[in-house]
Amino acid sequence: MNELSQFSENTQIDDITGVILAGGSSSRMGSNKALLEVDGSPIITRIYRTLASLFNEVIIVTNSPGDYDFIPCRKEPDIYPGYGSIAGLHAALIHSSSAYSFVTACDMPFIDAMIIRSLCGLRNAVDDAVVPSSEGGQEPLHALYSSACKDVFETALKRGERKIQDVLKRMKIRKVTYEELQSLGCQATSFLNVNTPEDYEVIRRIS
Repeated sequence: MNELSQFSENTQIDDITGVILAGGSSSRMGSNKALLEVDGSPIITRIYRTLASLFNEVIIVTNSPGDYDFIPCRKEPDIYPGYGSIAGLHAALIHSSSAYSFVTACDMPFIDAMIIRSLCGLRNAVDDAVVPSSEGGQEPLHALYSSACKDVFETALKRGERKIQDVLKRMKIRKVTYEELQSLGCQATSFLNVNTPEDYEVIRRIS
């Protein structure tokens, strides 16, 4: 059996919380990218539906909870506001009630439930995180983290570090190559995200 495909497609995954990071400023987009519509639904709604089908608990990490009143889940703030995605990751692990958290950005409209299940199936007592790679490289905002990682991120934040990739170098990670994911049928669109109006136009054309 492929070690990336050990979960049943019909069961929810125990001991893992799904987390959506929605704390970015969307400065390059000019508006809240999580609320942009793709195929008739806000991107964050599409992401929530996918995570809710997989996990009993879903959290949105946001400093603007009122923006997401229409999403029926818990909203929690950054502990270190103003530090970007690394602060969101830290807050995700602080607020999660599970031993593991699958964390994704709020601007990825085509996340794939099968791929997420497969990544979660690789968790073990040795690795701190399971981090996939796309065609563009490592994807730390579409990855699984042990709750123990919160201490590593807290130390980094107290040192003023902002780059997630630098922190990952100090952790024990199960790296999942794009070739491994492709063997399961993963499409490049699974990792597409929206940063600019041009990105949004591309995503609207393929949705």
